[in-house]
Amino acid sequence: MMKKKRSGALRAVWCGVLFLGAGIAIASSAALAAPTLQQAAPPAAAQQKSNSQYAVLPDGPGKDTLVRVCSKCHSPTNVVANGQTRDGWEDTLTKMAGMGASASDEEFTEILDYLVKNFPPVTKKINMNKATASELESQLGFTTKQAESIVAYREKNGAFKTSDDVKHVPDLNASDVDARRNRMTFQ
Repeated sequence: MMKKKRSGALRAVWCGVLFLGAGIAIASSAALAAPTLQQAAPPAAAQQKSNSQYAVLPDGPGKDTLVRVCSKCHSPTNVVANGQTRDGWEDTLTKMAGMGASASDEEFTEILDYLVKNFPPVTKKINMNKATASELESQLGFTTKQAESIVAYREKNGAFKTSDDVKHVPDLNASDVDARRNRMTFQ
């Protein structure tokens, strides 16, 4: 633990490394400020909004931590269409920590356990020309509105040939489609 005096406020800076096995380590750091500068816990209303905004993520230990830590840089729903093995998730968390994701060792472990349990490796692709809105939502992680828009667009305009065709659907961002394209097929 290293202490710094800065502008009259005492700061404690902690650095540590979490060894996850298989030669993977996550380096993390946390800075604690004087009590007057510490960030208060989010109000219950903000927590409720967070849970409803990410309803597509399964409930369970680690969900709130994943949302809090990962949503600072990207949508936590990116994980829905990108299942991985434990080693794969360890690599991803190591990469994210290296890019600035900030969490305690316990929080990174909680996130890892949540991801491994809820987002295993991709085993089958979803046929975008036959999937129901419910399947698009549950298996690719699209919102209900997005999934319904995909089906409506397909029924009106005919079968999709590539993921680029799916990008023309109203209510979809190209990045939402790109994040899931490895799980899509167009038979």
